[in-house]
Amino acid sequence: MNPLTPLRRWAAQSLLRRLWLWMTVIVVGVGIATASLSYWFGYQEANELQDAQLRQIASLAHRWGHPPQGVVEPRGADVDQDARIVVQRLDLPAPGHGLHLPPGLADGMHVVESDGHAWRVYVRGGAHGLIAVAQRTDLRTDAAIDSAQRTLFPLLALIPLLALLAAWVVRRALRPVRRLAAQVDARDDDRLDALPLDDVPQEIRPFLASINRLLMRLAAMLERERRFVADAAHELRTPIAALSLQAENLEHAALPDDTRARLRSLQQGLARTRAVVEQLLSLARAQSGRGVALRPTDPAQVLHHVIEDLMPVAQQRRIDLGLERNEGALVLADPTQLYTLLRNGLDNALRYTAQGGRVDLAVFTEVSGNGVKRVNIDISDTGPGIPQQDLARAFEPFERLDRAAESMGSGLGLAIMRNIAQNLGGSIQLDNRPTGGLRLRYSQTALPSTASAMAEPPPLPSARA
Repeated sequence: MNPLTPLRRWAAQSLLRRLWLWMTVIVVGVGIATASLSYWFGYQEANELQDAQLRQIASLAHRWGHPPQGVVEPRGADVDQDARIVVQRLDLPAPGHGLHLPPGLADGMHVVESDGHAWRVYVRGGAHGLIAVAQRTDLRTDAAIDSAQRTLFPLLALIPLLALLAAWVVRRALRPVRRLAAQVDARDDDRLDALPLDDVPQEIRPFLASINRLLMRLAAMLERERRFVADAAHELRTPIAALSLQAENLEHAALPDDTRARLRSLQQGLARTRAVVEQLLSLARAQSGRGVALRPTDPAQVLHHVIEDLMPVAQQRRIDLGLERNEGALVLADPTQLYTLLRNGLDNALRYTAQGGRVDLAVFTEVSGNGVKRVNIDISDTGPGIPQQDLARAFEPFERLDRAAESMGSGLGLAIMRNIAQNLGGSIQLDNRPTGGLRLRYSQTALPSTASAMAEPPPLPSARA
């Protein structure tokens, strides 16, 4: 396997990684090339500088007018042996301690072997004789390498710093994209308005514009679906009402027992169809979010109206229904929509609770972890509950979990409640009670106490069936 394959796979998972990887490769490549050129130029410059020193020494020896009569070689503890330079007359007999240079060296630079070492020799003739200025090449090479390395190390140290700086620059450049992604993740499911293009890089704007056009088409499609559902449900109300009336008229006719049993089944089917149509209309209104008039509302009072409307159902099924706790506060809500939400919740609890069971209601406030005061409305029943793995899909439209075989539900009640909760800015959740049954909780931020003067009259007394 190619050793670069894991690195490419790692980079392909993120645009930030890909940009950083390519910028790092470019920085490293350019850095190595620059360092190599800098090393080579530094090495050449050091050698040229040392050659220039040899020329200057030879020139100074001639200008003094007294060139050396033999060999001049610095000695002593204060002499740097790495920089030792030897000056020698070539037109005189070679002394015993001097360099053994070949005769007949022309003027200029030469590399000569003497005493087991290579020497860089500059020869210059003049009125005062022929002078050779020499320096060992290995010492010159070491000095040149040391000088070149001094230019190399800063560049090599700069490469990782530039790689880290490239990562920081890329991350900072993509910050608006990450901020936009966080905003999209925080959106509700029903928000299909266009994404903001402020502070978005120019290269990503065409992509976001395409997403916005897709959101517009999706919103238009969903609106057509909602309008179709609402129109279809509205058109079905009249023929269903006519069929129900004809079925009621047939009850007064003399019918055989088997025909009357079939008539009762027909009436039950019509009743369920009528309920489904009404639920479809409620769902269409809740999803559209139109006609929501928010004002300070006492949820306990709305809940009392719901209790009054559904009390006959509780009495018919001999269910113990009552408001156990009433310690609420005002919320900013549409009373009609809040009534629909609570009525659907209580209707579900009564429908799925067996005869002789119990449904408890509670309104109370609590302070959340971030210090916000919220109003909670609990509807708890003693029904069969919902399996834990099915709680997440209970709010989906037409999702019937068969909590009670005799239920006449349509599977729309919880979906309607969820959409209303979103319209009101609240939240709704389901969980199973430890003692059995189901608890539905609607929660919404409470208004400050200064809003009490704008509220409706105090709630009605609690009722118990």
